[in-house]
Amino acid sequence: MARTTMEDVAKAAGVSRALVSLAYRNASGVSESTRARILSTGNQIGYVHNRIAASLASTKPASIGVFLQDLHNDFFADVYDGIREIAEPKARQLVLSVGSRNHDRDASSLGTLEGAQVGTIIAAGLRMADSDALAHSQRTPLIAIARHIPGVDSVYSDNVFGGQLATEHLLQLGHRRIVFLANPPTDGYLGRREGYETSMLEAGLKPRVIESTYARSDAAEIATELLADTEAPTAIFAHNDQAALGVLDALAARSLVPGQDVSVIGYDNSSVSNTPGTALTSIDLHALELGREATRLALRRFENPDLEPQLVTSTPSLVLRATTGPVST
Repeated sequence: MARTTMEDVAKAAGVSRALVSLAYRNASGVSESTRARILSTGNQIGYVHNRIAASLASTKPASIGVFLQDLHNDFFADVYDGIREIAEPKARQLVLSVGSRNHDRDASSLGTLEGAQVGTIIAAGLRMADSDALAHSQRTPLIAIARHIPGVDSVYSDNVFGGQLATEHLLQLGHRRIVFLANPPTDGYLGRREGYETSMLEAGLKPRVIESTYARSDAAEIATELLADTEAPTAIFAHNDQAALGVLDALAARSLVPGQDVSVIGYDNSSVSNTPGTALTSIDLHALELGREATRLALRRFENPDLEPQLVTSTPSLVLRATTGPVST
């Protein structure tokens, strides 16, 4: 059965399609009696108004584009929950686009949202160069989450401090052979490594950084090699919780107990870190609040497009669980 269209409503009500569109958008130029007649006619013939399409077609779009780097990482799901919590009560439609672990889809995903004519884009986990992100923001206002991009609205958690927090926790437990499993180096994501290296050097220790990817399996493979080393680390600080889970996989394969044989700490405090059997010590970026703040900033940008680029900062915190403990003697 064919879907009832706006043209069908116009024909049944004896008015133009443009007038029907204005009526459903509650725009000026339509009398109350005419609007009531059009809406009543639409209801009678079974017309369902597509609010998302109407939002996208508006000259002042009410929709918010959301870019998430990777749906395999629970951190981004938590961010999305925060976005939705603020957007939905304000009747803002969310249009979602997902990137990839190796960031080769960042530009095309943003392009998809721009093509949908969203009013602004909230981007969590964007890994393109600062200059490219700035160029995108000049076409459609962009709010970056968990990363500070100069000239772009950013909601940022202090990653340098977070890296120090994790490393100093392990140092206080007596660990000296601490390896940092680093993310691929890109603009905006070097703070955790910097915090680790600073704390190690201040403790008179040589930092040991090994670059990984965003895949859990790759982190597990690297950890397996580390654990077989004659100078195996007593503690591993992973750049995010997914990488830390890969380290836990490697420990389990060797029948080693996290927090006793080797300490492991992640970053993000995603929902998976607190599941039974995992109990991962992690640095909490407060993902829900990052999503909320980014959406509040997006709403301010709707109201004031000429607002100077905003930077909202927050302080991460350490969440202690079972995977870290005193160095084994």
